[in-house]
Amino acid sequence: MVDELRGRLKTFKLDTPTRLRHFFSQIKGEVGISMKGVTEKFKFSPAALKSFSKYYRNHPSEADQDGYKKNAAGKIIRRADEQAIGRKHYLRLNGNRQNNPGDGYNFRGRGLIQVAGYEKYNGFMSDYPSYWQDNPPDTVSDPEKINEMPYAIRSALWFWVKYKPYNADKGMGYDDVVGVTRVVNGGKVGLAERQAAYKICEMVFL
Repeated sequence: MVDELRGRLKTFKLDTPTRLRHFFSQIKGEVGISMKGVTEKFKFSPAALKSFSKYYRNHPSEADQDGYKKNAAGKIIRRADEQAIGRKHYLRLNGNRQNNPGDGYNFRGRGLIQVAGYEKYNGFMSDYPSYWQDNPPDTVSDPEKINEMPYAIRSALWFWVKYKPYNADKGMGYDDVVGVTRVVNGGKVGLAERQAAYKICEMVFL
């Protein structure tokens, strides 16, 4: 990560301590302390699917069918149908192609900032030559490449410049974590973890 950033902080809009704090606290909130690219899991209960998905609220029997099932002891006895969830809910998000029903599952969140959706996978590949000199990875044909270094950090840097979460930095430091998080994942998922990570980053980026 240090090598990727060396001499390029202005290019990637990380040229203040506050922006660095936001960037790295978002990464920790997205992938945890490992700081490695991971693939998003669609391991949801029927109740969770109905809570966040309009599709599943309109089709509650399918939520019961596609979500995981537990027995009386609380043990999962049937896994969530992640591919079905990808088709039914996530296909409608993130610039996925409506005539490609596999997009919602295939282009799940990956990398250090969970890049999700065909639009972002294709956009990262298309914009790659604007920032790096080597050949762009084919992240559409091989989405798992976004989890590999250096693409895991480069996709995060690309996302930061492309979607401009740094604009949510209004100079209020910790209080801006809510706004930055909203740009990164569209809501408040993992907000507490990101806020805690920001406090750590305040001691690192001075």
